[in-house]
Amino acid sequence: MKRLVLLATLSLAACTATSPTTTPLATTSTVASTTSTAATTTVATTAPPTTTTTTTPPTTTTIAAARHVPFTSTLSLDVYGSTGPTVVLFHGGGWITGTPDDIAPLAGTIADSGAVVFNAPYRLLLDGGGFPMTFEDAACAVRFAAAHTAEYGGDPSRLVVVGYSAGAQIAALVALAGTTFDGDCLVEMSDTLPTKMVGLAGPYDTDALGPLMIPFFGTDPDVDPEPWRLGNPLTYLGQNPDLVVRLFHGEEDLVVPPWFSEYFQQQLEDAGYDSDLTMLPGVNHLGIADPAISGRLVVDAIDG
Repeated sequence: MKRLVLLATLSLAACTATSPTTTPLATTSTVASTTSTAATTTVATTAPPTTTTTTTPPTTTTIAAARHVPFTSTLSLDVYGSTGPTVVLFHGGGWITGTPDDIAPLAGTIADSGAVVFNAPYRLLLDGGGFPMTFEDAACAVRFAAAHTAEYGGDPSRLVVVGYSAGAQIAALVALAGTTFDGDCLVEMSDTLPTKMVGLAGPYDTDALGPLMIPFFGTDPDVDPEPWRLGNPLTYLGQNPDLVVRLFHGEEDLVVPPWFSEYFQQQLEDAGYDSDLTMLPGVNHLGIADPAISGRLVVDAIDG
């Protein structure tokens, strides 16, 4: 029963949160493509109806170059592709569910475009995760990819993290936080930093989720605010200043409302990052992870 309550709580967290009102959000303009730094744009898509009940993404036909490659003492990842930039991909699931298989179709699409993709898991809340373990696993996956990508033909100087939903929040944090998170890792700590971060429908400001994130952080922020501070990507704005950030969000997303990306984009802009946000009309939370909808946009963001 406790497991089900926690699952329901965090799964519903984003859709019950309220938008910040003290910080102006980026404005939205309609253009054919994203061309300016720190701008919000809207692009046309071939999105499915927002009432879709599809919960399982299509399976990928791309065969992984390597399966179940250990990167911590307990976790292993899959590697796709054979040449190009290095991409570390994180699935969604509200920090409590999901596996890399959920986002394997997107991994295959990115790899087919010319990239080496490390599709990585992380410990979930009910399986030994939460703060800081989840972020330690993700940071380790990035270090592991940087250290081993050349073995698969990848370029370690082009290190990109991509995440969907909760995975986007995780990707943003590890891309900005640098060497903050260590933990159990089969690769030594290094100063290698991601060069780019691509986020799909991420709930970036976890403070906005309030008490619903207490199970993840293990404490009420009024009792111990430090885990909350260290687990929020906004804390690390100003670090890794050369990071390029590209955000995408569906306008019809009722699970993680678009203002999460709008607010994060505004904070990135104010901090001087090369960043922009693309809004996808007619796209809901599940749809944005569909390679048929977002695949080309993600590939262009990685290559651009």
